[in-house]
Amino acid sequence: MNPARDASGTLGRLVAPLRDRAAEALGRLAPRERMLVLGAGAVTLLLIVWLGVVEPLGESLARLDRDVARSRDDAATIGELVVRYSALRAEVDELEKAAASDQGASLFAQLESIAVPIAGRERIVAMNPSTRAVGNAWQEELVEVRIEGITVRALVSLLHAVESRDPPIAVERLAVKRQYKDQSRVDATVVVSRLRPQ
Repeated sequence: MNPARDASGTLGRLVAPLRDRAAEALGRLAPRERMLVLGAGAVTLLLIVWLGVVEPLGESLARLDRDVARSRDDAATIGELVVRYSALRAEVDELEKAAASDQGASLFAQLESIAVPIAGRERIVAMNPSTRAVGNAWQEELVEVRIEGITVRALVSLLHAVESRDPPIAVERLAVKRQYKDQSRVDATVVVSRLRPQ
């Protein structure tokens, strides 16, 4: 026995009485009324096809187009992020290499070798080193230098020498106060920092 044939036979037996009744009702109508009923049936069928098939299919295609456009935008954004990540990773690698090559000399010694020739040992009042952990793998070295009676030109030279060093040392904070007795000189506090692996 074929199930498909059985199902179509059962459907045919159910539809046959309805078809016969519809044909009988149409046969009783005048030709003009029959044309109106058939026209209304055709319009109804067209509306069902339009609302049930064509319009949902169009909406699905429009939604699919929007999804494809959004996916293209996402792919472009991901590509830009990959390029940016690669550039940042390269910078981090360079910083790690520079930090590893600077392991021998402390930040205190490096700053002292720059500051003494420019400011003079007699003007350096204090140099205070400190460290703090940054995450699990890094440590930040800080050195605070207090200088009294330095000229503005010498202070600018000192800052330039610190930041133009290879690799540069970052100036974290700078406080400057003009001296009361000698207006051509200032008192300065410079805090420099450097990251290094723990």
